[in-house]
Amino acid sequence: MSYQLELFDKSEQQIRDEIQYYFDYLQTSNDAFGGMPVCPFLKAELESNKLMVEIWKPNESSFSDVWNKFYDSNYDSAIVICLDTDSFNWKDVDRKSYQKFIQKFLKETKYKALCFSPFEEHTAGGEETRKKSPYFLINIATRDALNQAHKKLLNTKYFKNFSSSELKTLKVKGIK
Repeated sequence: MSYQLELFDKSEQQIRDEIQYYFDYLQTSNDAFGGMPVCPFLKAELESNKLMVEIWKPNESSFSDVWNKFYDSNYDSAIVICLDTDSFNWKDVDRKSYQKFIQKFLKETKYKALCFSPFEEHTAGGEETRKKSPYFLINIATRDALNQAHKKLLNTKYFKNFSSSELKTLKVKGIK
């Protein structure tokens, strides 16, 4: 489902439909990832109802508010959909710096954040996976879960088509 550019705010349902379309893409087998989905663990998280999907407008609440909502929930991980506001445009945010900022915020917890910006030049297996996202996203998960997922992928064909520079960016060693 896709929506045309609109002159008014999108409804929460429209935003969730756009994210679902992106999630469907992330769960689909992809030759660039050795025939595996771009995000091989997303389907299980969604099916187990352990992934919080939260829409965030920085002019209406702070990241701390979003964090507290997640932390107080029964969810294991979260995707925060970051919306532009009149005074804040995610296109102007340096993903790497913002991710470091969030990491610092989460430093004393068991959680880690990964940010995904559709506005930056990034490929994985030669595929521009982030550009397909309709929004800047923040993924929050435990450090252990992210490390385990990374280790599981090392024993698969997932990284088969990644360039040396892509592997280096993702800190993948022992492949190629």
